Amino acid sequence: MKKFINKPNIFKRWGIFLYSILSLILTIIYIIFNHTFFKVNWTRYDTDGTYRGKVDEILKHGVFWINGNLTAISSPFLIFLLSVGAILSLVIFYLAWHNISTRTWTPILCFIGFLVPLIVHGDGNILKTLIIGYIFIIIGASFSVQALRFS
Repeated sequence: MKKFINKPNIFKRWGIFLYSILSLILTIIYIIFNHTFFKVNWTRYDTDGTYRGKVDEILKHGVFWINGNLTAISSPFLIFLLSVGAILSLVIFYLAWHNISTRTWTPILCFIGFLVPLIVHGDGNILKTLIIGYIFIIIGASFSVQALRFS
């Protein structure tokens, strides 16, 4: 096990970055095929009071969201994708931490990014937490590639 931890390994350097790009692409494809976009009839909105109330309730969360629960991820595919990313981040952190020349905290930033959409349940649309999470993931993965260049 010591030889695997200390030897130069391209997996430690590029693993999180490639997985983060792959998971971002798969998440975007999933959102494209599993979303709801509400079209508002603005003339009816101006004249009908009950329609106005329904539209105001929808617009409070945005006119575009993933089907299911508005505040939490309910898709097994997205939960699996984010969970595998979090585990991969922890494994790469463990492998990098045992080599003194590549000791870095940047995989933990990716770990936090993968956990944000799974843990944070806001009052708005889940797309916001996915965007915030993927910003952390991409930044952390980019810094990890640079930090692990001597692995």
